[in-house]
Amino acid sequence: FEAMTVPEGHYFVLGDNRDNSADSRYIGVIAREKLIGRATRVLVSADITDRWQPRWQRWLSPLI
Repeated sequence: FEAMTVPEGHYFVLGDNRDNSADSRYIGVIAREKLIGRATRVLVSADITDRWQPRWQRWLSPLI
């Protein structure tokens, strides 16, 4: 993926499944007026290296 400059008033969004997400790497940047919400918490988290076991300590934890 090549470096790019995100224009003012736009956002570069990434999905949480790096290898299989339809995000800004494929659809481009998103204009601010198209966004309808803000992510604030982790809903569900699992450890893919441990048979998809839940990571309970991350469930519903704040993103910032």
